[in-house]
Amino acid sequence: MGPDFSRDGDMEGSVAQQRFSVCRVCNKGCPLVAEVVDGRLVTIGGDRDNPLYVGYTCLKGRAMPEYLNSPDRLLHSLKRTPDGGFEPIPFERALDEIAVRLQAIVEESGPRAMATYYGTQMQNIPVQPVMYAFADAIGSRMNFGALSVDKPGRPIAWAMLGRWQAPHQCFSDPRAIMMLGINPLVTGLGGLPNGHPGNWLAQRLHSGTQLIVIDPRRSDIAKRATIHLQPRPGHDIPILAAMLHVILHEGLYDKAFTDEDVRNVDALAAAVRPFDARAVAEHAGIEADDLVRAARVFARAGRGYVVAGTGPHFAGHGTLMEYLALCIDTVCGHWLREGEQVDVLGVLAAPKVPKAQAVDPVPAYGFSEPSRVRGLGLTSAGMPSATLAEEILLDGPGRVRALFNCGGNPVAAFPDQSQTIAAMRHLDLLVQIDPFLSQTAVLADYVIAPRMSPEMAGHTQKIEGASRHYATGYGFPADYAQYSEPIVEPPAGSEVVEDWEVFYGLAQRLGLQLVLTTIGGQKVPLDMQTAPLPDELVTLLSRGSRVPLDEIKRHPHGAFFPADPPVVVAPKEPGWTGRLDVGNTDMLRDLAAHVPSPDEPADPTYPFRLLNRRMMHVVNSSYNARGAAGHPNVNPAFLNTTDLAALGLAAGDLVELESPHGVIRSIVDVDDELRNGTVSMMFGFGGPPEDDVRVREIGSSVARLLSTTDFYDPYSGQPLMSNVPIRIRAVAPT
Repeated sequence: MGPDFSRDGDMEGSVAQQRFSVCRVCNKGCPLVAEVVDGRLVTIGGDRDNPLYVGYTCLKGRAMPEYLNSPDRLLHSLKRTPDGGFEPIPFERALDEIAVRLQAIVEESGPRAMATYYGTQMQNIPVQPVMYAFADAIGSRMNFGALSVDKPGRPIAWAMLGRWQAPHQCFSDPRAIMMLGINPLVTGLGGLPNGHPGNWLAQRLHSGTQLIVIDPRRSDIAKRATIHLQPRPGHDIPILAAMLHVILHEGLYDKAFTDEDVRNVDALAAAVRPFDARAVAEHAGIEADDLVRAARVFARAGRGYVVAGTGPHFAGHGTLMEYLALCIDTVCGHWLREGEQVDVLGVLAAPKVPKAQAVDPVPAYGFSEPSRVRGLGLTSAGMPSATLAEEILLDGPGRVRALFNCGGNPVAAFPDQSQTIAAMRHLDLLVQIDPFLSQTAVLADYVIAPRMSPEMAGHTQKIEGASRHYATGYGFPADYAQYSEPIVEPPAGSEVVEDWEVFYGLAQRLGLQLVLTTIGGQKVPLDMQTAPLPDELVTLLSRGSRVPLDEIKRHPHGAFFPADPPVVVAPKEPGWTGRLDVGNTDMLRDLAAHVPSPDEPADPTYPFRLLNRRMMHVVNSSYNARGAAGHPNVNPAFLNTTDLAALGLAAGDLVELESPHGVIRSIVDVDDELRNGTVSMMFGFGGPPEDDVRVREIGSSVARLLSTTDFYDPYSGQPLMSNVPIRIRAVAPT
């Protein structure tokens, strides 16, 4: 928790003001109490008067003054010069030049030649709707984003399963929770509800809730688990299939629910029959009795949820893994039923009537816009970002020639960094909206300097999206919302803009009409002569919400907004035929390839497996160049003591990590919660190969070890980004 600012006060003659805000470093939306002195953000702490978070914030949120006031922050937009450097350029002139170049590209090569990408630093409320409206007005469907880098299998699997028209049980009194490769006590996001994660988990465990964690590392959350299965990497799919076999074979599933509302249970039972718990456990390096006990505990609990993190998605076949997790929840009947009260109806969401009925599956992948790469295309998670570099590099009709990158850092985040760098250099126009000269920004033609979140209005509507779509393991545990005004103005003499202004200004210059969709689903054409004020745009987008934005503004500390009277799940409509489908043909066909079989001999060439991890003081590729609270800005390669000793290494030594695809340098550190033979690193650090001499200062680019083509999920295009075979060798001191 951060400091407590209880009143205005004097600091060496200056007036310290206390202001309230919503953190937007990630989608947790922690309430903040900010101390502002002479217009400068000085410190940030948690808001102990907030009814949900009760003072909780993380290191990254509390480090916002470091980011905002950093001497490295861009306060004016930049244009690349002929010698490869940058010079300041007024924002309006930059838009004039960008519009001319973009128009020529689109006229010559068509709308598909322009693409957009959004990253995890894009937390401004209006920017995504305005950016997508701009792409629509151009006529391009080439919209890429962080979701298809991170966990694209989740929305694809949801589309394959179908949708229940009432919420998942999720945070409403779960008696069992199953987590795969997620560590919410470090990330603070996902797996546990938004709010104070430690408090909520302690209350649940004290009430008897069973926590099952499946993770090759004894993570912070695994240490709190009732049952921790610590398998060898890459065994999540067989483990889930074995659990399904136990649940279905022993009749532990919710037969009344599946008989009424689920299709193909028999097909699923047949598909998981070969996944004998003992065979799976032997291959995974865990105890069979523990695997069976975990399945029984979860199924018998009656209420609960499964949630998977980035790790299992990165480890290959993320769509299948996510689909099996949804199947477990579905056969266990973890959906609110007729007459049950709905705790999360939505605040900044359109009013709806939850019903005890299913919507049939919809197309999940390969529809609408096709990719020119590997037979992939548009999915429920958007265009596959792992194909973007190749869409730029592959010459011919349809090549992406212009990229607008907002809040993302592809050079640090995308697999196969060398390919990504080549793609950024091959573009005819790269526009980067970035407060810093990130690894991607240094390759851009124009870098637009944006306002940062404390300088813009904020609210929690984006966070509600997870709950509104009934995703499991994310969002609020109740109907909660907060709004905050900007708490500081940009520095004097700067020219920084709200990121949506880039797309609005370009649309004006190109004669395009932007049409936004409000929360209530209304299509609203923007006035293209006079730009809206930021608060006007936020208000417009919020039209049709269950609770008016003006009401939320009256509660600066955030508040609960329960429905009055409470809403319960309505009965199924007469004659309704929709069903959830746990027997998707593609998924069950793919599952057959994961049946345990005699292991092939281990490849001694690459004896280690590289795993991804999170660290408390950084988030993805957005803020890692400025480690919070004095932490180093590096990402060591963690090994356990036994492996370090066998390699003759000690913490701090310099090593080379080599995969079949590339080589990087890194420093090593100790983590005795890892299994033997595994190495764990944070992604999103480092620069190109020539920067390896600075690994002790900027970290290592794990992306250079990864290939976009050696293996990829056939639905999302997501490559293998964890459980990657590597070898390690010491680097002699120079």
